[in-house]
Amino acid sequence: MSISDYYKGQVSESMKMESMKFVSTIICFLILATSFAQQDPQWDTTKKNEWPKECQVVRIPSTMDNEQQSAIFYAATKENSPLVVSLHTWSGDFTQKDTLVFDCIKKNYNYIHPNFRGPNKTFKATGSNYVIQDIEDAIAYAIEHGKVDINNIHVVGTSGGGHATLLTYMNTKYPVKTFSAWVPISDIKKWYYESEGRSNKYALDIASSTVKESNFNSNNYYLGEAEAIERSPFYMKTPVENRKKSKLFLYAGIHDGYTGSVPITQSLDFYNKIVSSFDSLETAALVPQKDIIEMLTSRNFSSKVKDSIAGRLVHYKKTYRDLMKITIFEGTHECLTSVALNQVTGNKILAIGDSNGAHKNGWVNQLKKTNFKDFVYNTSISGNTIGFDNLDQPKLNTLKNIDSYITKANEHLGGIDKITIMLGTNDCKAVFDNRKNEVPQNMNSLLQKIKAHPVYLKHKPKIFVVSPPPTGEDHMMKEKYHGASKKVKWLRKKFKKIAKVNNCKYIDIYTTLAPKWSSLSKDGIHPEEEGQLLMSKMIDKQM
Repeated sequence: MSISDYYKGQVSESMKMESMKFVSTIICFLILATSFAQQDPQWDTTKKNEWPKECQVVRIPSTMDNEQQSAIFYAATKENSPLVVSLHTWSGDFTQKDTLVFDCIKKNYNYIHPNFRGPNKTFKATGSNYVIQDIEDAIAYAIEHGKVDINNIHVVGTSGGGHATLLTYMNTKYPVKTFSAWVPISDIKKWYYESEGRSNKYALDIASSTVKESNFNSNNYYLGEAEAIERSPFYMKTPVENRKKSKLFLYAGIHDGYTGSVPITQSLDFYNKIVSSFDSLETAALVPQKDIIEMLTSRNFSSKVKDSIAGRLVHYKKTYRDLMKITIFEGTHECLTSVALNQVTGNKILAIGDSNGAHKNGWVNQLKKTNFKDFVYNTSISGNTIGFDNLDQPKLNTLKNIDSYITKANEHLGGIDKITIMLGTNDCKAVFDNRKNEVPQNMNSLLQKIKAHPVYLKHKPKIFVVSPPPTGEDHMMKEKYHGASKKVKWLRKKFKKIAKVNNCKYIDIYTTLAPKWSSLSKDGIHPEEEGQLLMSKMIDKQM
C-alpha cells in the first residue's frame, strides 16, 4: 500500500465518525487542556511523520499469533544494499516520526520501520516474546522484498527503541552487523522504580505491561516483577558466539535521568554485563563503579576524553575489544541523528602483517580503536615474511598463505573492502642476505595473486602497500637483523614502484618515522605503543 493510499484510508474512516465525535471532542479538548504535564517527551513523541512517497505501508503477519503488524518500508534500487531496521520509541508505533528514513533514501539503503505491538503499555508489548518475534519478522520481510546484503544489516533505536535494539542484540538469529542503542532501557524492573521516583508516566506503562489483564489507573497499579525481569535485556543470556562478528554501540546523554527519563546507568550497567559475558576475568575492560558514581553525581567527568560527536563534547568513552563501544556525550535523552547511521559505512578490512601487526598494542589494534566502526580481520603473525619460509616455517610465508587469508577474511567479514599489507622487515633478516632481490619480486607476485583470487574479482577491494618501518642500527639490534636498516630503506622505493604498477595505493611511513626511530623503538624492530599509534595514524590518513 502506498503512503498516500494509507493516509486516504485513515481520513475516510475518520470522516464517517466526525459528526458522532464532535461533541465529545469538545469535552475532551477541555479536559486535555489541563493535562499537558503528561505530554510526550521530545524523544518519545507520538507525532506522526509525513513519510516520503518512495516508502510504502506493508502488513507483516506475526509468525507467533498471525496478528498483522504494519511497517513503513523502503526498498533500495541497488542490489546488495545495506538494511537499516529503525525501531520506534516507547510510546510510538510504526507511524512515529523518524528522520532517518530521509538519509536511508538519499543513500539508497533498504529501510524498515516496523510496528512491534505499538506503544509499550500492554501485555503483548514492552519486550514480550511477541515483540522480539515481530522484529525478526520485519527483518525477514525486508530481506525477502528488498535488495539486501545479508551481511550488512543494522538495527538502531532510541529510548524505547533502544530497549528494542538491545532485545534484538540478545535474541536475533540474523547476522546483524551493528546494533546502535541511544539512551536505551536495559532493565525494566529497575526503570519501574526509577520512573516511580520521577513521578512520570512510565511506571504505569510498565505495570500495565507486566500484569496480564490488568485494569490499572494512575492511582492503583503495581509491578509484575517476574515479567519485568523476563523483558529486560540486562537479565537475558548473552549469545556470545552469535555476536563475535557484530558491534554494539551504546550512547547516552550525561544529563539523562535528570532532564530526561532514563538514567545513564541503564547503558553503563548493560555495557559491563556484556563485557562480563564475553570474559568474566577481564575486569580492566569494565566501567569502574567510581567512574559511574562520578558521572551520576556531577553530571560531568574529570578526565574528559579529547573527542566530540556531532559537535557535542564526549565526557566518557570506552571500548571492549572490537565488539562494543559506549559513549557518554554532552546531552540529555536524545539521539544525535546526524551521526546515527555512521556505523553503516564501516569498512571490512583484511590486515596482513608481522609482529608489529600481531602485537596487542600494534598498529592493527590501534586502527581498530581509531575507527571502531570498521571490521578488521587481522592475519598478522610474528615472523611473517612476503615470500620466505622464515625459520623453516611455511606458515610465515605470505605467498603460500594468501589464498587462505583472503578466503577466511571473506567468510568472517562477508566481503572485503580494503586490504592493507605491511611486510618486509623479516625479509631483510641476515639469513636472507643473498636473496635480497627476490623480495620486490615476491611483493609483485603477492599483489598479482591477490588480484587473481575470486573474492578480489567479486568485491574489488582497494589494496594498500605500506612501506616497512625503519629498523635500528646494528649495535641496537639482535644479530639476526644486522644489515636490515639499509635493506629496508632500499625496499621503500621498490615497493612504491611495484604498488604503482599494480594499481595499488602506496603508503610511506618510513620517511616520517626514520628520524625519530631510536626514540620510538628500544630493540630497533618493534616500536613502543607511541610508535605503533603513529604508524596507525599515518595508515589511517591514507586509507
